[in-house]
Amino acid sequence: MVQKGLKKKFKYKPLSLKDILREMKQNIDLMIDLAYSAIKFGDKQLADEAYKMEGRIHELSFLLNLQIILTQAGGFKQAKKLEPIVVMGYCIDKISDALADIARVVYINNDISQFAQLFWDYVPEPIVKLIVSQNCDFIGKLRKDIHFRSKLGVDLIAIRRSNQWLFNKDETILSGDTLIIKGERELLTKVKSACKDDYPISFNLDEKERENEFDISDPEIYDKFKELKKTYVQITDISETMIELSFSSLFFNNYELAEDILEMEELMDGLNIAFEKDLLDLAHLVKNPRTLTGIMRIVFSCELISDAAANLAENIIKGFNAHRILQKAFAETSEIVVREILSEDSYFKGKSYSELQDSRYKRGFHIIALKRKDKWIYSFKSEFIFEQNDLLIGLGPTETVEEWRRCVNPEKFK
Repeated sequence: MVQKGLKKKFKYKPLSLKDILREMKQNIDLMIDLAYSAIKFGDKQLADEAYKMEGRIHELSFLLNLQIILTQAGGFKQAKKLEPIVVMGYCIDKISDALADIARVVYINNDISQFAQLFWDYVPEPIVKLIVSQNCDFIGKLRKDIHFRSKLGVDLIAIRRSNQWLFNKDETILSGDTLIIKGERELLTKVKSACKDDYPISFNLDEKERENEFDISDPEIYDKFKELKKTYVQITDISETMIELSFSSLFFNNYELAEDILEMEELMDGLNIAFEKDLLDLAHLVKNPRTLTGIMRIVFSCELISDAAANLAENIIKGFNAHRILQKAFAETSEIVVREILSEDSYFKGKSYSELQDSRYKRGFHIIALKRKDKWIYSFKSEFIFEQNDLLIGLGPTETVEEWRRCVNPEKFK
């Protein structure tokens, strides 16, 4: 882990408010994947990378406040307009703290990966490792030129080569590389096939087998794990969804979304209490109860994330409008949030959620929310059917945003 005792001298480099917000948003998106990858694979190098990003977000938060102090002096009216930006910086800072704490769990419990791996097939978008084998079409291509998100529908988080982690988008993919990929299972299977990876799904970055701390062959322990699985996945998934929705509510100045986020925060409180009770019951059955410390830390951090997301949503409830600088910053990130109404001649009309995972329609976008009449929906089963006049909020790469919108609402682009 990066040593806290070593002080790094901060050099002031002026950035525009828009550039600061854009970098903060992009960093937090990557931090989510790095933190969960660190605990999934029990890897301290990934945890350290997340820790470095936390430090950068602290710097950006300082710069954000400094820029506002230096450049804005318009009295109460101007200060009220800038309030969402100040709160945005504060909340992203708090989210980064929580994500860094999740990543650092690998230093508390070396065996945390064994716990996280037990749930991988329950997670909506699991993180797995894939091996680039000979004859894979990716070999010799730059990472950025493959367009993993927009063309394959998955996120490439990092490349591991000779025990080193590579994060640069200009990196060339070589035979034997290990790719850390996040995506829905059907799409992961397609990318696995494209990599010519015939190995069974495994989460060991080295070939050493470790003794499992959790004996799920014991029926009593297995039953407890079944109870924990659903709650744990809900907690981690809802906290991540709340981040995306809170940014969306601020970007679109959407009061209804903001209200739902506050309801989700109350749900998180209940889920946390239920999980803690089940975890304490499990502590009586495992060989070493201390192995559960990191798990409690992760769930506690997810609660902090949900609190920060709710804090962002409260801005909308209080009547603050999203500042144009904030909206411009979001629009310039590598991923963009858009909303579109499903039209009569939409390619989405009458199709199931499972069918829309086809790359022809998906275009690298995730549907993070849907409004039908007066009801918002945030979780979709594979058989869920999309209907005319559904309002979709999607998150995806800027390079395919127009294509995705044309799929949802062709009439608008005639």
